[in-house]
Amino acid sequence: MTYKTILVPLGGGGGDAVALNAALSVARDFDAHVVGLFVTLDPRDAVPMLGEGMSGAMVDEIMRAAEGESNVRRAAAHRLFEEIVQAAGVERRDSPGGTEAPSAAWRDVVGRVEDVVPVEGRLADLIVFARTSPDRDVQGYATLETALLGTGRPLLIAPDVLPEVVGRHVAVAWNGRIESARAVAAALPFLRSADRVTVLTAETPATEAAAGRRIAEYLTWQGVEPAVTLIQPGSKPVGEAVLNKAVELKADLLVMGGYGHSRMRELILGGVTRFVLNHAGIPVLMAH
Repeated sequence: MTYKTILVPLGGGGGDAVALNAALSVARDFDAHVVGLFVTLDPRDAVPMLGEGMSGAMVDEIMRAAEGESNVRRAAAHRLFEEIVQAAGVERRDSPGGTEAPSAAWRDVVGRVEDVVPVEGRLADLIVFARTSPDRDVQGYATLETALLGTGRPLLIAPDVLPEVVGRHVAVAWNGRIESARAVAAALPFLRSADRVTVLTAETPATEAAAGRRIAEYLTWQGVEPAVTLIQPGSKPVGEAVLNKAVELKADLLVMGGYGHSRMRELILGGVTRFVLNHAGIPVLMAH
């Protein structure tokens, strides 16, 4: 397994450059194809379901305003995509074939972000986002949650400042749950090419200290020779303790499960997941 197709959902905002640069960095390591995706809003989806009391003129005004904002964001995202891809010297290509080298393509789909991103994401090996929070970018954060819970694919979440190389020292947060197992499986290309791998296990009532040794044994069968570090969170939240240890060890990638579920279309993430998403200063590979 390796990463050959990387999806970058773009929104015309400040995080686009971070996500694109992170995706291209990974693409260089794996000769992967990067797709910059912009979802153009169908103006009809912008009209709230208010029933009676909304005149035709009001509906037209809402649709025009929504279409105008979407076009502005699309133009900004497309311009940035072209600039970054050109500066990186990456070939533009829409179909596979040719030499083994990183490549990139632009894709524009009309629809609702929460519908389009899961469909497109399921056709990628890796989906890349810039780290954000509901306070910084409500739509971007919601799109990230949608991708995490709705694609079945791993996400790479990039911080504002990228390390020179992603994946030389990989820290694996392991608690034995299914989400952790999926994250480890999804991260195997990074783990196999890393110079150093460290398994981090936070000893809690739900996680035994021996769990770290078991996953280390599994990784050894995969050709990876990890070290094992046991964390005693104490009074700290587990997410904070794990993240602090990864930074202390100078890891340039943290691999972890993303915990959450969808209820009545409201996406809800667990405390550890949300803490890492909101505070990680290093790249994080996450799978649900």
